[in-house]
Amino acid sequence: MIILSVKKIKRIILFLLVLLLFYTRLVNLSWGLPYPFHPDERNMANALQQLHCEISNLKECLNPHFFAYGQFPLYLGYGMVRVYKFFRGELLKSISFEEATLALRLISSFASVLLVYFVVKVVQMLNKIQKDSLSFFASLLIFIFSPALIQFAHFGTTESLLMLFYIWLVYESLSLMNKKITLGSFLLTTSVISGLAIATKVSSLIFMAIPVLMVFYYHKNKLYKIFKSLVLYFSLSLVVGFIFSPHNLISFNEFLGAFHYESAVALGTLPVFYTRQFAGTIPIIFQFLKIFPYALGWPVLIFFIAGFFALPLNKQNNLLRFSFLAYFLPNAFLYAKWTRFMSPVMPIMIVIAVLLLLRAFKNVNNFRKVVGAILALSFIIPGVAYLSVYAHPDIRFTASDWINRNIQRDSIILSETGNVVDIPLTNTNNYQIFSFNFYDLDENKQLQLDLSQNLEKASYIFIPSRRIFMNHSKEKYPLLREYYSKLSSDSLGFKKIAEFAAYPKISFLGQTLLKFPDENAEETWSVFDHPVIRIYKR
Repeated sequence: MIILSVKKIKRIILFLLVLLLFYTRLVNLSWGLPYPFHPDERNMANALQQLHCEISNLKECLNPHFFAYGQFPLYLGYGMVRVYKFFRGELLKSISFEEATLALRLISSFASVLLVYFVVKVVQMLNKIQKDSLSFFASLLIFIFSPALIQFAHFGTTESLLMLFYIWLVYESLSLMNKKITLGSFLLTTSVISGLAIATKVSSLIFMAIPVLMVFYYHKNKLYKIFKSLVLYFSLSLVVGFIFSPHNLISFNEFLGAFHYESAVALGTLPVFYTRQFAGTIPIIFQFLKIFPYALGWPVLIFFIAGFFALPLNKQNNLLRFSFLAYFLPNAFLYAKWTRFMSPVMPIMIVIAVLLLLRAFKNVNNFRKVVGAILALSFIIPGVAYLSVYAHPDIRFTASDWINRNIQRDSIILSETGNVVDIPLTNTNNYQIFSFNFYDLDENKQLQLDLSQNLEKASYIFIPSRRIFMNHSKEKYPLLREYYSKLSSDSLGFKKIAEFAAYPKISFLGQTLLKFPDENAEETWSVFDHPVIRIYKR
């Protein structure tokens, strides 16, 4: 009876953890709506809204006219909305922006849930832990409360899908390595996964390095068998990729134009205002200082670094190392170093950190077990704090309400362009808002004159995010830096009267116990869902 009771308790714990997983991925999934705060998400939602098919023009059938990403997530979202509308009797009605965005976010959320399933399976395979053990529960909690996994689950973009596909390929590779599946099953499954990844984002071709490595591992030096397996794998992958993203070929010129543009932006050969934060940044150093500490939390990052070098040099751990390096190194040296570019390797990094934690505190005395439990707790604290971003109203709504209550009607306001949506979101007081182009201030004489005139007229200055004042060096943009220096020191005749921030935090009974300021992270980590907003008054 006691054993049965313990088993029931463990089942209840597992059930509650699964509920917690779904909660962290779905809480406040409608954040920010109806406003398009995330530019990539907005572009995907707009493309989904445009999807249609006419018998008279089959070549244009389901052409999104948007090729920064593949069609698979768009078609999946489109199907979800159409099924929803069918059951509501609204099948012929057009798709709203909110419906498109929520469908894309639901895809990300459920992809993130599946992702956690596979990372836990990987840990189980490599550490031989039982699914009802304390080690299993601790591992599951760490993956549930990963800041990066929580954030990307709330973005209607491709990151959660890509993370899922990459760790899934790792799982299948480990299964083949441990002789849990046959080569035929491996090739078929990884072909489908790779094809879906390519149909989600063409740059996922790099994912294929893992199955290719496994083919060489499996066949050793048998070149003919290697060649035959690779031909089968590549052929099936490309067929699946075409089926789920057909317009990459059907509308090849559109696809090629988008590919050239996106590549030029990523490589830095095409200067655009939204990549200025990367000027002069050092590859690898930037990711380990500006991305991973915020996306994973310092405890996980430290254990990942230690685990990468300290875990035994066996074939399974080496596959994890290879999977990290195969994706990380090519992308780390791109000019554009957005957080999303690093997303596929983040689950692998957490896996390595968890494996080291479990190994370090396996079969130890009670004191060391307590130390291990404290370390495991430190792994989840950043994610618990990050949930606060979605547990409270969007900070831009909070700031807008304050502005409409505290700033008098018809006030003249100097704000900044480049933030997708201007604040206040609802201008009920007929404010005159100048959304000024600060990006070109140093190069454009007319803008310099316009700024002087706007400063004379304005009663208030809004800084909607860090996108401008943190991204420009004094050497290259002296006038811009002088403006912000004078503003922050009250030399322009304006004084800061309000600041709104939604930093990840842990609170109890209205008191903040822990706060994780993250404005210094790579800017897309914060500006899309929790920017810091500053207001100055003359």
